[in-house]
Amino acid sequence: DLVNLSLDGGVEEGFAFEFDDDEEEVMDLRWCIVGRFLCDRTVHANSMMVRMAELWRPVKGVSIKEAKPGLFLFRFNHPIDMEAVLNNGP
Repeated sequence: DLVNLSLDGGVEEGFAFEFDDDEEEVMDLRWCIVGRFLCDRTVHANSMMVRMAELWRPVKGVSIKEAKPGLFLFRFNHPIDMEAVLNNGP
């Protein structure tokens, strides 16, 4: 039930992601989106990642990582792909 949903839960200064220690690469965050799913059920991360990539069909690709439980980082390889998702959804 989303009747009592509020998007104004206070102002946060920011947040940090802690990925696997074995990742050596520096992540370019210019073409990244952070998101979560507003639903009552638990989101199966692997299934969601495959499905979102199928729906969006980014030309240059997208990598999706679960940054924290229920919070995902979508990293696009080209700004046009990111803009298409932001403007056209889902």
